[in-house]
Amino acid sequence: MKETIEIKSSSSDEVYTVTFMIENNLTSINCNCRAGQVKMLCKHRLSLLDGDISSLADESQIPILSKTLELISNEKISDLYTELNQVESELKKLNSLKKKLRKEIGFKFSNGF
Repeated sequence: MKETIEIKSSSSDEVYTVTFMIENNLTSINCNCRAGQVKMLCKHRLSLLDGDISSLADESQIPILSKTLELISNEKISDLYTELNQVESELKKLNSLKKKLRKEIGFKFSNGF
């Protein structure tokens, strides 16, 4: 199975193409953005995997995305994606704590401790 979905850039007027391929129990997801071209994980693929329809270049692609996500949810990628989401959530919490601690230390350095 091969499906192609066009997605709007969040920072420009560009439209990128994300291609989903499922063959012989292997799933690949490619994007023609700069990050995708060098095999980095890009926000375009992530937003589609999240089911974010607001980024679609054309709303008529919603059924294609839904069908594709149903197929992918049964694939190995869903476990890796879930783990990535957990790690990113923890990183967000840690970065928030880091920011709070830096602010508190800066305040104490300035005002005495």
